[in-house]
Amino acid sequence: MILFVRKLVFLYLLGSICSSYAQPYAYITNQGDNSVSVINTETNNVIKTIDVGYRPAGVVVSNNGKRVYITNPESKDISVIDTKKFNNIKTIKIGAGPLAIAINPDDRTVYVADWYEDAIFSIDTSSLKIINKIKVGDSPSGLVIHPNGKFLYVANRDENTIMIIRLSDNKIIETIDVGIAPFGLALNTKRNELYSANVRSNNVSVINLDTKNIKNIQVGSYPYAIEVDNKYNRIFVTNQRSGTVSVIDLIKMKNIDTISVGEYPEGIDLHPNKINLYVANWFDNAVSVIDIRSMKVIAEIAVGEGCRAYGEFISR
Repeated sequence: MILFVRKLVFLYLLGSICSSYAQPYAYITNQGDNSVSVINTETNNVIKTIDVGYRPAGVVVSNNGKRVYITNPESKDISVIDTKKFNNIKTIKIGAGPLAIAINPDDRTVYVADWYEDAIFSIDTSSLKIINKIKVGDSPSGLVIHPNGKFLYVANRDENTIMIIRLSDNKIIETIDVGIAPFGLALNTKRNELYSANVRSNNVSVINLDTKNIKNIQVGSYPYAIEVDNKYNRIFVTNQRSGTVSVIDLIKMKNIDTISVGEYPEGIDLHPNKINLYVANWFDNAVSVIDIRSMKVIAEIAVGEGCRAYGEFISR
């Protein structure tokens, strides 16, 4: 009986340790103080601040949760963070202005959009070396990868296009005209749709990837980034100059709500619990947490200076 109880205690403690380790964290790039704030999303407290490169902006967490990759546009490099020790383990020199960043579902390759070189760099995550460079359109600013790992979608801000790259041979197979100055992208495999936040036309382009038909939906001023909510068939869009998040109903294909957040919202990501939406407010140095059931802001988290968090910044 004593042995049985001891086993139960051991299993409980082991479960607690595993649960603690698996708790999702949000990694927020702070452009003003060259750091990343780590938020424990269970408590919504910043538990660590990590020094990275100069003026960090883009972020992506690996699918296995072991690493975070940060783009530093002004030091022209990528910082690699170990999520177990919460420290910067590697700096990779790259291009002239790395911004958007995405990772393949198998975690083997990281893709980086370079704003000034009009190119996408590929980084092997094992060697942490650049293995390829794909020329794309003018000022690539948004990246998203299909969950099957076969296609990469690129927003070219200064030529108003989206390019589709087939990753088996790194060939551009299609170019699609969208709104003015497309920036953030999001993919919805449930509906086979791609969404583009068009900064200068103040709308979102909804692209049907089967037919290539496009519907533009007006949102707030300077839409920047997009998050998909498949449970309720919605997308959320940060509007920089409006200080809001637009809520678009994908069945009705219209903007159904507007949520006030902080000043100059940029990065946006949905927690794995599918309830809490995190928004980085660049000019407020704070992250807003929205409950998507009530559409209300339920928390404000102070982070570093000039938080941007452009990309998938919450661990899965």
